[in-house]
Amino acid sequence: MSEAIKKPDLQTARASRGPTRIGDWVLHPDLGLLRAGTREVRLNPKSLHVLLVLLDAGDSGVSRNALLDQVWGENYPSDNVISRAMADLRSAFGEKAGEQRFIRTLPKFGYQFVAVHSEIAATDRNEIRKSHVQRYRHHYLLAGLVLLAAFLLPQVIRKPDLPEVNRFVLSGSRPLTSAPGLEHQPRIVPGTEWIVHAVMRRDRSDWDLFRVSVDDGAQQPVAVSPGVHEHGPAISPFGDELAYVRMSSDSCDVVIQSIAIGVPEAVARCTQRFPTLVDWSAVSNQIAYTIAQQAETDSLRRIYLVDPTNGESSRLTGAVSPTGTDFYPRFSPAGDKVAFLRGEPQPDHRTTLWVVDIESRAETRLTDLPAQLGGMAWLDDNRLIYSVSDAGAMRGRIVNVDSGDAYPIESNGFMHPDFLADEQLLVVAEPRSDQDLTLLGADNTARIVAQSTSDDHHGRLSPDEQWIAFISRRSGFDELWIAATGDDVSRRLTRFDGASVRYPDWSPDGRRILVTAQTDSGERLYTVDIVSGTATLVETIFADITTPRWLADGWIAGCRNESGWGICVGRDAGVSRIAEDFYRPNPSGKEDVYVVNDLGTLFKLSLADGSTTEVWDGLPGNGRFGWEVDGDTLYLIAGGEPGNTGRLLKMDLNGGEPELLFTGPMPVADVTLDIGQQSGVILLTIFQTSSDDLVIYENVNFALPR
Repeated sequence: MSEAIKKPDLQTARASRGPTRIGDWVLHPDLGLLRAGTREVRLNPKSLHVLLVLLDAGDSGVSRNALLDQVWGENYPSDNVISRAMADLRSAFGEKAGEQRFIRTLPKFGYQFVAVHSEIAATDRNEIRKSHVQRYRHHYLLAGLVLLAAFLLPQVIRKPDLPEVNRFVLSGSRPLTSAPGLEHQPRIVPGTEWIVHAVMRRDRSDWDLFRVSVDDGAQQPVAVSPGVHEHGPAISPFGDELAYVRMSSDSCDVVIQSIAIGVPEAVARCTQRFPTLVDWSAVSNQIAYTIAQQAETDSLRRIYLVDPTNGESSRLTGAVSPTGTDFYPRFSPAGDKVAFLRGEPQPDHRTTLWVVDIESRAETRLTDLPAQLGGMAWLDDNRLIYSVSDAGAMRGRIVNVDSGDAYPIESNGFMHPDFLADEQLLVVAEPRSDQDLTLLGADNTARIVAQSTSDDHHGRLSPDEQWIAFISRRSGFDELWIAATGDDVSRRLTRFDGASVRYPDWSPDGRRILVTAQTDSGERLYTVDIVSGTATLVETIFADITTPRWLADGWIAGCRNESGWGICVGRDAGVSRIAEDFYRPNPSGKEDVYVVNDLGTLFKLSLADGSTTEVWDGLPGNGRFGWEVDGDTLYLIAGGEPGNTGRLLKMDLNGGEPELLFTGPMPVADVTLDIGQQSGVILLTIFQTSSDDLVIYENVNFALPR
């Protein structure tokens, strides 16, 4: 740190600067607010102070030491406080990973504020203050009333303590289906003997309905007609009939049929071809479905109710949003409400979750921002379970309809849930995508290698670039395979039968591969001989070992003990832990490795003394997306739009802006990159085709706050 340490003084820093225009934003230092139109972001005091220091420094930038002096003084736990403040500011301005449109990282020095900004003239500030007072006059009045009530009313009512349980871990699943194509939209038949579901062929040419036995997974066709799409099934209250959408080249109908006999009878006409789910109320003879309102110029798609006995229908949704599409309706158990999705189902399913009261037609929005949502089901009359895209994977959430409180679910892939409360039975479609390894040449041409119909991922090039080590599910489990880069000949090396093998890395001599094997007892480190396939356990004292990499004289990996994760090194003399709270080591020469912390900040770690130097703080996904350092060049994967699209970027760590190398459908979380040391070719993973399989969870007790 610098010699002259000043006591931090945010009050003076605020007073020295008036409202400042930064692009579309206006910074109000006195309020601690960033405002752009109707959007507002409140900055915490430290982040605000950092921003003010950066603005005052101008083009010269500010060193990390100077920031620590001016904002924290001598009172800071570690240098990571700066990285956290920078992450908060980038998020507040809406910066995407790697953009640096507002704050630029100056490698081995500090930071510079680069966005055009100017302090607003004093003559214009009165108008801003008037606008603020006018906009928030009701808030001020309400605040005064609240203070008065707090003074006058005795504190006889206490807010109950928040429940300790705020997360549900979903485990103990077993597969119901496993086949190419999309198997989803499951509906549980009362009695729990069968589950009806939709199947879309792998080439997306047709939809059919099947039922699968809960006991043994045997499947039977329910509605299979060549050239006709049958999808979106719903079960009648007594479990003997089925409602679904039936589309052909010249018609679209909502039909019902006996599950046993299978003769469809049209009960409503779809005025426009549109694939969606239907639902059947458990307490009344009503079916909910989506049609386009042809009488309106923009043909908005809304949800209607139809009585299958007489064909009478009535419009249910459309009171709030004048645009978009309403689809995927689900009746509540009491039959008085319908949950649905609103937005654009194609191409990337950016939607929000809503509930409409059937009697009053009042609509309530349950999720704020449009996101990729994958269906929902009612747990009871007060709670919904739904799926949402999170860092490229579909995750489950539970939301309280009355309060809007939401709780995450820890699970694997999660789409189109259906829940039967009486039997505590949950069925979901678990997305899985066929992944293939791709070599990206210097001319940006991509060539698929190790291609198969199973997931092939986490590829690493041998030192001579003649072979690729990778993880594949061709045998049913994640195992280590190798493939020749020239002729695509592949063979399996490990046979752990049930363990999940991960993170391969070639030894410098190209004769062994370092991997981990994840079992119920933890993640263990192995070396695998590429000729014989012999796997040898590497003895360590740690509960888990992950993301291992070879060193010239040993290996380095992430390791976990009772204090958490850190970095450990294995050599002939033994295994030692050299750093705390870092992950994903990436060797760079004999003395240094690159590592990342849980904020996604990239550091250089000295193998000699364990010291660290911050390099860059812009890694996407908190460092859990793919990245690799080659010399002074950082290669990284960032998310993209829409859907599963990702971006491969290249950046000079000594300065400069990220350069886009490749974009396309690819996984972004928990993936690896590799750079050929001879040719400079880049090895990455892309999506080819996708499929969904049904998974069942039994004896599920959602013991979460109601």
